[in-house]
Amino acid sequence: MKHLSIVWAIALMLASVELGRAQQSGPAFTNPDTIDSTPAVQDPATEIQIREYLRVSGEMDEFRKSWISAVDKNRSIGAPYWPESFWQGVKDEMLKTDLVPMYSSLFQRGVSRELMQEVLNAYRERGRDHFKGSPECLKLGSAMGPLKGEYEKLKLAETQTVIAKVYAEYRPQIKAARARYIAEHPEWKDK
Repeated sequence: MKHLSIVWAIALMLASVELGRAQQSGPAFTNPDTIDSTPAVQDPATEIQIREYLRVSGEMDEFRKSWISAVDKNRSIGAPYWPESFWQGVKDEMLKTDLVPMYSSLFQRGVSRELMQEVLNAYRERGRDHFKGSPECLKLGSAMGPLKGEYEKLKLAETQTVIAKVYAEYRPQIKAARARYIAEHPEWKDK
């Protein structure tokens, strides 16, 4: 059971590191306390629009890079006997995880089809480098601001799913490594 709490702690830490990155770029998220009182938009953005937004903005690619990089930055959370292959397995799983459902769930709650089309048009006209600070960027940030709390929940859930999946594969190997480690280091206590 202690292993599962460590898995959860790793997931939380990785999601927190990604939060720091997200706050430095992308749409400005504000006022996370309003999520429960924010009604879903009428005529939400389509999945096709969201996929196009993720492609032209690079947001999902940036999220994935930061998400994977957080694994190495937070390895100290895991026990010393966890094999290198476990950590590589987490990163490999993160590489192949389909993040579109997470983004679709979020964007369809806060962004209308009309606004997403404005955003896509602005990306086409200005390009990625000049979108930031544009009126459309500010409108997108205003629409997404109330959903910050939801964004954090979705990221944490995605991280927990990936880590739990990889942990389930490596559980026997980790259990055996733990037994060897404890035999060699009798003073060791699991966190």
